[in-house]
Amino acid sequence: MDNDSDILLVRRLKQGDERAFNQIVNRYQQRLYYLALRMVNDHEDAADISQEAFVKAYEGLSKFHENSSLYTWLYRIVINSAINHQRKKRLWAFLHLEDMKSLSGSPSGSPDKVLERNELADAVDKAIQELPEKQKAIFVLRYYENLSHREIAEIVGRSVGAVKASYFHAVNKLRKALARFVE
Repeated sequence: MDNDSDILLVRRLKQGDERAFNQIVNRYQQRLYYLALRMVNDHEDAADISQEAFVKAYEGLSKFHENSSLYTWLYRIVINSAINHQRKKRLWAFLHLEDMKSLSGSPSGSPDKVLERNELADAVDKAIQELPEKQKAIFVLRYYENLSHREIAEIVGRSVGAVKASYFHAVNKLRKALARFVE
């Protein structure tokens, strides 16, 4: 996505062109949904969070400064919304984890291998969900979204060094949590 065209869309929207907002939604809806899904591990919650992020972006458009990337700004909104969502869930004293199976179709192989893969996938999802919120956000953005440490630092509002340290600690926690799967 071209940052210049994003800026033009934002300017059009600020001037009252509602079609520009639809273009922004179409451009980023899927990516923001999958980011939220990685954060909360629930399809319905991810849809709600990504939709809420667009509402917040629309309402807070005056806070968007054109010297930063629209993509980064939207990601920050989603991350913060996902963190707040998880906090609210903990307050209600239950964590609803959906079974996140491969989205690429039915698994192949022997029943034992399928069961083993499903068990590993569940363990990975659970281990990610148990990371502290900031570490989870940084891990998801780095590992699944393949963003640079600098981009992540901008999104989460931390220094590059702090992002690198958080990612390192997240990976170590995941290694420990998943040690039983390593032969």
